[in-house]
Amino acid sequence: MSTSSETSAPPKMNKLRQDWAKHYGCKPPSRARREFLLLTTEWHRQARVFGGLERTDREVISNLVDMIRQGEEPKTNVGRDQLTPGTVLMREWNGKHYEVRVTAEGFLYGDKTWKSLSQIAREITCARWNGPAFFGLRSRKKVKL
Repeated sequence: MSTSSETSAPPKMNKLRQDWAKHYGCKPPSRARREFLLLTTEWHRQARVFGGLERTDREVISNLVDMIRQGEEPKTNVGRDQLTPGTVLMREWNGKHYEVRVTAEGFLYGDKTWKSLSQIAREITCARWNGPAFFGLRSRKKVKL
């Protein structure tokens, strides 16, 4: 089965940036390469056509939602309780240095306290990231819940 990229000329950068903004709700990273933008927009197009996430991934998400609805705490690999308040997480992204301080209430970044590292990673990159992975707290191995 062919994709639009196989049957027609690839879209221009302006179109790719518009597509990114449409799917993610913000501008793409300023240094995002054409290939990266093309891959992300093609993934979204194919997800609409073929159904997106695989069954096992949807089941994991569904189980987490059920746990939350039942008042249970979802199981994760890295708990916030493993990070002591005062710990500073550092990351360099696109040539800029970022620091996040762990507090008893969450994570301090800028002038705001955030509930999750993933929210901060998205704020920094304008893309969906696993926050602990973005800040180097998880290995790159895929972990099943």
